[in-house]
Amino acid sequence: MASRVVQRPTALAGTMGECIAEFFGTMVLILFGDGCVATFALFTGLGSFANEWIVIILGWGLAVMLGIYVAGAISGAHINPAVTLALAVRGKLAWNKVLPYWGAQILGAFVAAGILFFVYHGAIVNMTGAKNVADAVGGVFYTSPKSFVGMFGAFGDEFIGTALLVGLIFAITDGRNQPVQGNINPLIIGLLIVAIGASFGLNTGYAINPARDFGPRLWMAIVSGGASFSANDFYFWIPIVAPLAGGVVGAVIYDFTIGRVITAKGLLKSGDTETKGEAVREPAI
Repeated sequence: MASRVVQRPTALAGTMGECIAEFFGTMVLILFGDGCVATFALFTGLGSFANEWIVIILGWGLAVMLGIYVAGAISGAHINPAVTLALAVRGKLAWNKVLPYWGAQILGAFVAAGILFFVYHGAIVNMTGAKNVADAVGGVFYTSPKSFVGMFGAFGDEFIGTALLVGLIFAITDGRNQPVQGNINPLIIGLLIVAIGASFGLNTGYAINPARDFGPRLWMAIVSGGASFSANDFYFWIPIVAPLAGGVVGAVIYDFTIGRVITAKGLLKSGDTETKGEAVREPAI
């Protein structure tokens, strides 16, 4: 009798593999995102395009797009704890995957911040002189509100920005709605980031992603003696709590408004919409 070989799935086929994808997707996001902030902030006085706000919003939009392309087919490319939490609340992601995803996302952001710190070390030294590193260049790595924006305004800005982000991601990726064809979801979501940055970005630097802020802030805490956490009257909690809350609210609003209308009308997936490898979704495994 011929023997039958049973292929056992490896750990890479499950949550571990998805977390690896989230790690690298988030690392790419921060390398390009905070990299463009470094260009904007550390090379002042160039009198060029580099010091324009458009560099920030385009840079972050492209960073999100590239991060999603890295991880999309494996984990759904959440690359944002607010998206992961919103999917779990909607029942689209197993709750036991939330903390591993969060850990991978934060670690990816932390490692990316460390890489950027060394790549731009010469520019940082040139900028800081004898000043505290966190005070001088913290804004390259993590967000902070403008001096005239109070805590309530900052919380509201991050909350609304993330609610728009998550709600519109679900609208964009809903195959029954106006589905994006041909695997260009990442590009459209990147343009969504550009739109949010143009409309809501300047009040706080629009973290709209707890990992994007906390991972680099944690790195800077190591090199600044913890000053990054006490900066701006311990502002660090707002880019964590506000995006998590805003993402859940954005998801719920979509589900109970547009989502329910689509269901009530009995709309099906449009045309030959391809959902396999779709960005920002529950992983298949």
